[in-house]
Amino acid sequence: MGDVMIRSRKRKTGTVYEYYFEIAPVNGTRKWTSKGGFKTKKEAKEAGKKAQELYEKAGQVVIPSEMSVSDFFDLWIEKDCRMDLKEVTIAGYEKKIRLYIKPSLGNYRLKAITKPILQDFIKELFNKGLSTNTISSVKGILTKAFDYAADNQYIACSPAVKLKIPINQQPKVPTRSEPHIYIPTDKMSEILNRFPEGTVNHIHLQLGYRCGLRLGEAFALTRADINLDKQQLEVNRQVQWYQDKTRSSNQKRLENGSAKAGDGYWYFSEPKFRSYRIIDIDNELTDLIGREMEKQDKARAYYGTFYKHYYVEVPLICGGKRPEKLPPAMNRLSDNSGMIEIQPLLVRENGEYIAPRTMQHTSSVIHHKLAFTEFDYHSLRHTHATMLLEKGADMVYIQKRLGHVNLSTTNIYTDHLTDTIQTRGFSILNSMYK
Repeated sequence: MGDVMIRSRKRKTGTVYEYYFEIAPVNGTRKWTSKGGFKTKKEAKEAGKKAQELYEKAGQVVIPSEMSVSDFFDLWIEKDCRMDLKEVTIAGYEKKIRLYIKPSLGNYRLKAITKPILQDFIKELFNKGLSTNTISSVKGILTKAFDYAADNQYIACSPAVKLKIPINQQPKVPTRSEPHIYIPTDKMSEILNRFPEGTVNHIHLQLGYRCGLRLGEAFALTRADINLDKQQLEVNRQVQWYQDKTRSSNQKRLENGSAKAGDGYWYFSEPKFRSYRIIDIDNELTDLIGREMEKQDKARAYYGTFYKHYYVEVPLICGGKRPEKLPPAMNRLSDNSGMIEIQPLLVRENGEYIAPRTMQHTSSVIHHKLAFTEFDYHSLRHTHATMLLEKGADMVYIQKRLGHVNLSTTNIYTDHLTDTIQTRGFSILNSMYK
């Protein structure tokens, strides 16, 4: 190994220093590598020794990049991602880079990013209440981008190695500023009378009210998740919307049957906090779902080839337990018959999938026609938990039913002082001193 040598350069702003050392010859010709701009000889010497050491170990010169993380991710998208990725994938990357990575990391120099910085960033996303699916996607982007940076000598090695996503925890920062409410029995009866059995809104309201399901969990149910004989329901996934503005009119026509179809699609992912579970369903809900399935069977026979069918790219997880092999982050719901057929539970008479956006109309009617502006779907979940507590159910049973990681979250869901709880407390108070 030869010595690292230093030379000075005169500039208008003053003298700067540059290191240089000899590298492997090419075709018998001696070659040198250098880097300048250092304020002192000492800085240049130290940087030169590090560069030379890396060169001797790796066979190539690694020069730390001065570019920002923001500029690097733009470069990565253009030089790497556009080489072999679909536009829909690139659009997803760009969205997460814009929303999450650049606001937190964009102003750093690329060479300054360390693993602790990235791990703190992942924890920050978690504490903001982002889903495990979203955080996993961001983590994947970081891994791919920093691998590219290391492979192309922008940095010496990738800091995005073995980053961990918090799983068996709950976010410290609440994701909602306004509390959800408990829905009194008379008001719930009014809602269900407005959306009775046979309407597209009825069953998903009942799934929230009688099972405490999250919105995405209710609309992700398939008939394979229901066991009427055992009166059980499996929560194996949630459904989410992917915004894709890159699709052409022809793509929309081929994939959705209309050039005016929405810019995006529905996809399945793991349930929030990976809360796979099997829950009991009461007699009335069991009978209701049974009648719905019978109606669907008759409609399927009646409509024949005109009945809507749906498919996914990868087989859906079933069993109500966390699988050893994780499902894909995005398993697209499609009417492309070349894939794996599934039977969504929530469909219209002709088999058309009832999407979560139906709740926007349902909530609007409840807010304005029924004058109940505090309502939202998640309040059905709070109401279900509180009703179980009223009837004396154990907190652990409620926790497992709602799919909470710990009891502290369940305590928030049952923190509603209802008339029943108030009356029972008063009765206990009067009997305490007898």
